[in-house]
Amino acid sequence: MLVHAATAPNAVLRTLPALPRELWGLSLTVAWAATAAITSIYAADELLPPPVVSSLTPEEVFERAVAHGDEHVIKFADTALDVAAASKDGDDRALSAALNAVRLIEADD
Repeated sequence: MLVHAATAPNAVLRTLPALPRELWGLSLTVAWAATAAITSIYAADELLPPPVVSSLTPEEVFERAVAHGDEHVIKFADTALDVAAASKDGDDRALSAALNAVRLIEADD
């Protein structure tokens, strides 16, 4: 469910151009409210240290997600790459989160 907390708002952002402009604010408000609720319910009690991504390119992070095979990992990595691309200061936390999804979500068999 935590993957959906990131991918759902990203999906809403991608669909905004198809919606009437008067629905944009409400759509984003609902997406972020749902994200906050999911995050508060499923947040880990004990956090693992994030994977180090400084030596990886965004493309390499996405390749690892694709190699993993789980559709949620792939969708989350896609969202993380969007966030990383929007970062103006080289913040790699989104890419680190994508690698964490690769680590934490069981692979499809």
